[in-house]
Amino acid sequence: MSNYTPEEVDMLIDMLKAKLGKAASRIPEKTKEGKPILNKTEKTIRYLDHRHKFFNPTKEMLQYIIDIAEKSNLDKALLEKMKEDILTKK
Repeated sequence: MSNYTPEEVDMLIDMLKAKLGKAASRIPEKTKEGKPILNKTEKTIRYLDHRHKFFNPTKEMLQYIIDIAEKSNLDKALLEKMKEDILTKK
């Protein structure tokens, strides 16, 4: 299992926010309880925002982030680190 620094987590958040683009400024729909309905990228960003000190992603989350990162300009060393980490996940 790899350890991710807060700076690396910030890079992931910035990459995901860039993917959202204008969609991030939209007013999210609300559930009956008044909670916003978030898409998968927004949920991932929210999770990362809360996990700066100890980011231990699941295999599914890593795969989702890697898929997005391969189409972006994310740091190649961080992308390789995530690819190596996914191989060790069960």
